[in-house]
Amino acid sequence: MAKREMINKQDYVSDMGLVLIETLIERKITEQTAEKYLQRATFSTLLCLGLGVVYILLQGTSLNFLTLITNGFVYFYIALFLICLIFMKNAKKKLDKAEKEYEELRSEVIDRQEQLWDTKELWTKRHELFSLLNKEYSVNLFHK
Repeated sequence: MAKREMINKQDYVSDMGLVLIETLIERKITEQTAEKYLQRATFSTLLCLGLGVVYILLQGTSLNFLTLITNGFVYFYIALFLICLIFMKNAKKKLDKAEKEYEELRSEVIDRQEQLWDTKELWTKRHELFSLLNKEYSVNLFHK
């Protein structure tokens, strides 16, 4: 971690705080990854749904119940749509878990500011670290 050396060289935080900040950054990255996964799963589900609508429109008036139950594409489409829905639900669970873990740790860091920045020098440089984290990783420690 290049940022760890930069944060450590600047003496922004104590050793215990450095571990918490690194964990906070990792959890933020995990949350962002889970959010991207959910976006991809949602897009694929909508694409699959659109494929079904296009199929129905192309079939037009020749579409009846008998052709639906005898057509193999319909079964393939339903299975594909269900798989996409399962992936989307799974991605939503992962995102919720990642958000919860990140927010819990962020709240803990905010609550324990006085312990993590225990000297007057560290306390004055705290704002610089918060700005750096907000700019580089979108980690906001200014308020809950």
